[in-house]
Amino acid sequence: FSRSLTRARDLDVDAVVHAGDVFDHEITRNDRGHIREEIRRTHDAGIPLYYIHGNHDNEAGNRTLRQGPGIHIGGETAVFGDGVVRLSGLDYGAGEFSSPHPEKPGDDGASVSILVIHDTPYPAVDENGSPIHRTDPNHLDLREFLDSAEEWLDLIVSGHLHVGSRASIAGYETPLIVTGPTAEISTSTQENTSSTWLVTVLNGEVQVERQRLV
Repeated sequence: FSRSLTRARDLDVDAVVHAGDVFDHEITRNDRGHIREEIRRTHDAGIPLYYIHGNHDNEAGNRTLRQGPGIHIGGETAVFGDGVVRLSGLDYGAGEFSSPHPEKPGDDGASVSILVIHDTPYPAVDENGSPIHRTDPNHLDLREFLDSAEEWLDLIVSGHLHVGSRASIAGYETPLIVTGPTAEISTSTQENTSSTWLVTVLNGEVQVERQRLV
């Protein structure tokens, strides 16, 4: 977490987006103080941090986040970058939409729309068309939502899964980033590199680069 926010400050990004599970189930007072301080340092550098709640984020952790300058976007839409980026979030919902679907922007496509979720996206496939998960019974089926949103939704960002991947929802063109962790927490030998993702928006186009954390 510290390395990822240091990277953000070094790059002077416009915002940091965290896709849930800022904490693990068992957290200490030191954990809470450390996270609070890192978010404060990033905020003081002029970089807002937007976050949603994951399934590991308990009430003590969520209270710590609410007390700091981070911005909770679960069920909300934030606009930043002089109106260029619309960022909508959904907290973990155990396979259900935890809030109403984000609505189509009213700017005739002038902004880029990004949806941030924590549930396992379904039916997600990798760049070769292979399913990237098969066992989560609480997956979030995005197909009905994308039937109406694909024409204006530019990117989906998903946390939760322990490996990172460029992906999409089968049958749809909207790109999907499965972020993976910022630390090696999975036993998987594939796509388990500690990393962040740099999203660049330029002239209405979205570019994504996975960056290893060292």
